[in-house]
Amino acid sequence: MHDTAAIDHYRRLAQDTTIDGTTLLSTDYFNHFNEVIMLLSMLGDMPDMLEEVKAWRPKTYAEHFRGSGLHFAPLAIECYENAPPEYRDPFDLTIDELNATIADALTELDASKDDPARMGDVAVDYWQRLQALVDRGSAIVHGSMPQATLDQSAIDDLF
Repeated sequence: MHDTAAIDHYRRLAQDTTIDGTTLLSTDYFNHFNEVIMLLSMLGDMPDMLEEVKAWRPKTYAEHFRGSGLHFAPLAIECYENAPPEYRDPFDLTIDELNATIADALTELDASKDDPARMGDVAVDYWQRLQALVDRGSAIVHGSMPQATLDQSAIDDLF
């Protein structure tokens, strides 16, 4: 259970950072996923990038910020740990979906590695799916989605 005083405390500390003052989450975490999206977007023209895609590894929110070099990284981790559940829960579900989609992409890409045209088509499909998930996650970070009242199909319909 998150108490209002703690949330208000973190909201004050988050001012002048990229941590959203309402949700206590930061879109900076999506830079980690943008790396693999960028690699996938280039794969059709540069099939040799598959090894770089395969080298990408998921990171937790805390792992990302600990390695980010951002001056507010410790605060971002604390804010995440204290984020209101109406934002953190759908955020975490979206991150789980991102990671699962990337795992699926790697399986399909590996299966199509001997057919560069097919691999390019698979890469386009997956980077577009991943971008939609990042967009959903960003909307959650900015508190612009009524997460608590939408089920997954309703959220998908928004995108």
